Order: sequence, then structure tokens, then C-alpha cells
Amino acid sequence: MRLTTVICISLMTGLVSSVGAAPLAVTNPGFEDISGESPFNEFTFGPLNGWDLYDPENITGGGIGGTFYIGTLTPFEPDPIGSPGVFANFPDGAAEGQRVGIAFNFQGSDGQGEYGMEQVLTETLQPHTRYTLEVEIGNIASATAMSGEFFPLAGFPGYRVDLFTEDAAGVQQNLESDNDTLGVSIDDGQWGTSTVTFVTGAEHSQLGEELGIRLVNLNQLDPSFPLSDIEVDFDDVRLDATALTPGDLDGNGSVDGSDFLLWQQNPAGVYGAADRANWTSNYGEATPSIAASAVPEPTTSALAAVAAFIACSRRR
Repeated sequence: MRLTTVICISLMTGLVSSVGAAPLAVTNPGFEDISGESPFNEFTFGPLNGWDLYDPENITGGGIGGTFYIGTLTPFEPDPIGSPGVFANFPDGAAEGQRVGIAFNFQGSDGQGEYGMEQVLTETLQPHTRYTLEVEIGNIASATAMSGEFFPLAGFPGYRVDLFTEDAAGVQQNLESDNDTLGVSIDDGQWGTSTVTFVTGAEHSQLGEELGIRLVNLNQLDPSFPLSDIEVDFDDVRLDATALTPGDLDGNGSVDGSDFLLWQQNPAGVYGAADRANWTSNYGEATPSIAASAVPEPTTSALAAVAAFIACSRRR
């Protein structure tokens, strides 16, 4: 009776906890470092310090061609007469610092394939860890550049943020993505925060491989603005890792019934006997909390299954 009561309280109160996250090192996360690059007015073009060109369809001409560009932008434009100047593309400026990363192509080159930038880190995928990747996504507004050229940038071509791994042979495998979930909600000249979360258990085929971050312009024409140029902006890239109690498969900070349900479903096919053993051993354990949030309430049948499993495991 007491066991069933504990399970119900753990799952139905909806209170979970998480430990403090440790930031992982990302090179040039705010695109502020342009050392060695060749600025042109408010722009730099070509692969950025710490970042490589991502171009699976080979459409960009190295990212510095006459149609496709990756690089950086300083939204602030000084006034040559001496007045303060304006934030032309983003009224409130960059999301962080002074510069932002850009993936731009001219009108008429949409639909040829996606492209952007990526970075492989020195950090590797570890077991019992929750990874949280956050990136500021910018929907740049139309404006006249410092060169005097007007860039029509109404609409939004879509973005994707990937968290992936790369093995010693250079083979990359995706872990989790945000595939344009913010696209329709970011107004012109504004920023939105993309969040990608991935949790590891005891086993995963990519454990020990280097982590990577990819920022993508999907290059899809906004049908409402067929004559617009195409651009997605990125800023303030950060990746955190939170160590979890073994058995906490959903990364909510406690080993509870929701983890058993996830182990049963095994959606990615990565949970095995070690995860079940950890869950059985650590059921009811929680990592030191710094936050609380709600989780969905499980069904009555799910609660019964959890109770039965624990009871059987402890009898054995």
C-alpha cells in the first residue's frame, strides 16, 4: 500500500527538478570574433571563425559566391553626418553583443537546397546527461545597407538547428533538431529562442563521439513575399550539459514512473537492460534541484504498470 502511494505522489504531483547545467565551450558563439576576416561596411563574408560552411548540395560557391553568402552582420549603421545612427535590420540590435551570423541568398535562388554553418566541439556525448542547445533566431527586416543598396527581406525562409555527433572518421549523425518551430511566430526585425534538448541513458551508439551544432537556412520561399531576398540570422549559441541520476531517462531531475514508461516505449531504440537496472535501483532518487516544472499526468493503467513492475522487481 505504501509503495503504491509513493508512486502516485511522485507521478501525479507534477513537480520535477533538475541540477545546475554546465556550459560547454562553443567557439565564437556570438559571432563577435571577425579577426582575420575582411569586413565590408557592416558585413563579413565567408566561413566564420570557429564555424565551417554547411552546404550538402554544393550550392553556395564556398559561401562567398555572388548569390549565396554566410558571414556576419552588424545591425547598427552609423550616420556619416554624426548623428547616432540606426539599427536598420533589427530595431533593438543584435540579440547579444554587436554582431550576428547570417545565411543570405538573393531572390530567385530559393529552393535549391539548404545551407548554413556548423561547428564540431571538443566535448563528447556522455551517458546520463541532458543536453540543452539554445540559439537566437533572427527574422531580419528589410533595410538599406551602408552601401546604399536596398535589401527586400520581408517574409521568412525557415531555419533548422541541429545537435549532432561526429565520429573519428568524420561521419555525422543527428541527435535532435528544431525544425522551424518558431518560423511563423518571429516578426520582422525580431528574435526568438530556439531550444533543442537531448537526454542520454546508460547506452547509446554514439557515446564518446564529438558533439556538433548546425545552423541552417532552409531556403524556402515565403509565398507571401515572392520578390524578397532570403536570409536567416543567428546569435548567442549556447550548449549546456546537466548530469542526471542514472535511470532518469526523461531528464526531469528525478527517477520516477515517467522514466519507466519511456523505457517501455523506447522510442529511439536506445534503452536496454542497464537503463532498467538503473531505474530499479534509483527509483525515487532526485538530483539536487534548482528548478521545478510540470510533467504530463500519466494514465491510471500506466500507474498500475509501474507499481506492478516495482513490486515484482523488489520481490525478486
